[in-house]
Amino acid sequence: MAQTRIIAVANLKGGVGKSTIVINLAAAAQMAGIQTAILDIDAEQQAAARWKDARGEDRLPVVVSPVHTRLPQTIAEQAGKGTELIFIDCPAFTRAPTEKAIEAADLVLIPCRTTVQDLQFVEQTVDLAAAKAKPTAIVLNAVEPQIRETAEARAYLEKQEIALAPVHLSKAVAYHRAITAALGATEYEPSGKAAQELLALLEWISILLHLSNHPQIDEATPTAVEERPLA
Repeated sequence: MAQTRIIAVANLKGGVGKSTIVINLAAAAQMAGIQTAILDIDAEQQAAARWKDARGEDRLPVVVSPVHTRLPQTIAEQAGKGTELIFIDCPAFTRAPTEKAIEAADLVLIPCRTTVQDLQFVEQTVDLAAAKAKPTAIVLNAVEPQIRETAEARAYLEKQEIALAPVHLSKAVAYHRAITAALGATEYEPSGKAAQELLALLEWISILLHLSNHPQIDEATPTAVEERPLA
């Protein structure tokens, strides 16, 4: 049986797109043949759980809403069912659930927009991951093309020596339209920009975590990536 890998998608700041990234990456992973589950520990928002309710219980990936104090038990249950990849959708503002998710994770992804406020706030979550000695990477999210803020955000993170995922996610409307339709962007618009970004990010994750399956990506696209070290 393949070892279960766990990704905490965390940021103590709200409004950065944690649930959107979790839902779309999990749907892409499941579509790529990776048995996937989402653990939605955001007790207030429950965005992933509501998406699953609209999607239907018979459609994968699995979504479970455990109390954060029972994360180890829920992870063990999913591992026992053969789940290969687990995404933990963390809440904003509350440290205890985020710390518990980071403690369980093999990789911490921190979604971050390119605004000054987001960039300054991100270090709090980076410090939580560093305290647990967890591999961590920022995923720039809702990036608009050809604006100076994107380059400035990259430069800021490099100066702070914070690892940055080699793929950013754009402001493509397909991300949110897919969720409204109870789908992932790779299901909603398989050949679209959002799907290509997600598959490229998933390929990078698959290499880092040694997952058994890899998504199918058009190698000619500029989003294709190679393995890079994390902090």
